[in-house]
Amino acid sequence: MFYFVTFGAFVAFGIYLPTLLMSLHDLSAVDAGARAAGFVILATLVRPFGGYAGDKIGAGKAITVVFIGITLGGLVLTFGLENMALMTAACLLIALMCGIGNGAIFKLVPEKFPKSTGAVTGIVGAAGGLGGFFPPILLGMVQDVTGTYMLGFLLLSILALVCFVINLKQYDNTKYTRLVDVKAGS
Repeated sequence: MFYFVTFGAFVAFGIYLPTLLMSLHDLSAVDAGARAAGFVILATLVRPFGGYAGDKIGAGKAITVVFIGITLGGLVLTFGLENMALMTAACLLIALMCGIGNGAIFKLVPEKFPKSTGAVTGIVGAAGGLGGFFPPILLGMVQDVTGTYMLGFLLLSILALVCFVINLKQYDNTKYTRLVDVKAGS
């Protein structure tokens, strides 16, 4: 599920961002494509940093930050699509978080599945591929039905928030998890 979101968003933004930019901001295909390329380059360049962060602080902690960032970026896109500066900042935040997440998740796999790393890595990769396939279709359908992309980006935020909560409960043994446990009375 985590890679479905991080790699899926990476692929989906890389594919759909030019269409979105041309539709919302009347950019030329060349300008929109260059901006989408910037998204892809940033997300790709920071991916090793995600693996490094997973090595140094633990994949669970790194992924916690990733899903907070994707949730916030998705919320900014939900309500700020018409503002080019806000949209750019949100897209760059999501690119950064997706890249870091992609690297950190591949650190998480051998930690949690040391005896079946190859099989699990194959499943994770497949989930990421599916994650890149569905969002562009969903965004297009949402826009056709509602006339806006808001619901599509809200769904991204909700899915990232769900991943954040699952990560806290399952993988991240930081002070945030302990705070949740204390408040829950455990």
